[in-house]
Amino acid sequence: MDTPDPAKKFEPKEYGLVTAVPQVHAARFHPQGTMLAAGGFDARLRLWDLAGEEPVELPSLAGHHGWVQAFTFSPDGSRIYSADSWGQIRGWDLTNDPAKLIWNIDDAHDGWVRDLHVNADGTHLLSCGRDRRICVRDTSTGECLFDPILHTNEVFCVRYHPNGKTFAIGDDRGTVLIIDGASGKTLRRIDASALYRAHRLQDVGGVRALTFNADGTTLAVGGTVPKNGGSVQGTPTVLLFDEASGEQKHTLGFGATTHCYVHDIHLHSSGFVMVVTSGTPGQGQIIFQRPEEDKPFFQHTKIPNCHSLSFHEPTGQLAVAATNRGSNGNGRRINKEGEYEGNNSPIHLFRIDA
Repeated sequence: MDTPDPAKKFEPKEYGLVTAVPQVHAARFHPQGTMLAAGGFDARLRLWDLAGEEPVELPSLAGHHGWVQAFTFSPDGSRIYSADSWGQIRGWDLTNDPAKLIWNIDDAHDGWVRDLHVNADGTHLLSCGRDRRICVRDTSTGECLFDPILHTNEVFCVRYHPNGKTFAIGDDRGTVLIIDGASGKTLRRIDASALYRAHRLQDVGGVRALTFNADGTTLAVGGTVPKNGGSVQGTPTVLLFDEASGEQKHTLGFGATTHCYVHDIHLHSSGFVMVVTSGTPGQGQIIFQRPEEDKPFFQHTKIPNCHSLSFHEPTGQLAVAATNRGSNGNGRRINKEGEYEGNNSPIHLFRIDA
């Protein structure tokens, strides 16, 4: 019996496009796949209904003070939690129409909240920020369950293990810690320092993405293997570790040094790694690769600066947030009316029929 070609079996087919103005940091599917959320540069959490043939934008969730980078759904989809660059975290009830604010903490962190994640039963919310603190919060109130953990470096990302009892953090120096969720004690340290370099008076790289596979046996750590600082160059890279031992099993590099960073990772149940990368000038990739193979079996390079990937495996929906082609980063590009045109974030919607 012939083995199906994975490139054909898992090829994403684009079926829709949502253009978010101004830009958004990331786009994520609701656990049921019926809604898409995105955190914006305009202090809003944007929502789209996906139940019909075309995405329909719903009322935004407002009230933040800065960029909304971090947000996460509860596992049952009844709530969403959002955080901003000023340190505020808000909890929302999505069972109301429109969604209702259930709690708000203005000073949840001292400055930028980098990431949020909810445990498997929906009772605890992880948050991390530029203040080097990690908090385990009660999802019903937003309050910390014990004193925040003060890390030695800035923490970029946090992820609960599927068992809901432990979690991983990744910092700006390439350190990953596995931490007990009940006590806050560090259980083990994982070395991902290949993703960090000090160069030209810069700290370059760090852990930019973390995720576990469904059974929690594998931890994927993403970022770049930096070549230099200044105008940063580096090879976008995912390191795969055995979660129990911390042993590194695979190193996957994706493309040239101009492709720079892995920004998001999903570990597919069929055993392959799904990533998006963002580089310079305007380079972006969507890549699917099996850990034991040397090259991707699927690679898409026509979408600039892909900075988030969300895959809803039950429905095969894939959302990739990117940046508009010919984006303006230096203020020199103006339109025919002599006005500055800001950037936007095309959110590309695909479907995988496998």
